[in-house]
Amino acid sequence: MANRELDMEWVELVRQALEAGIPKADIRDFLHGQSPQIKEEYKVI
Repeated sequence: MANRELDMEWVELVRQALEAGIPKADIRDFLHGQSPQIKEEYKVI
């Protein structure tokens, strides 16, 4: 899977979480608990 595709999947997941009312801080906390490889993929969020 291309990095661009993966990035867009993360963007969509975050967008859906925000629309569901999940606070940005909660999303950030969840993402910080992920593996270093996954963190590298979304470090611009």
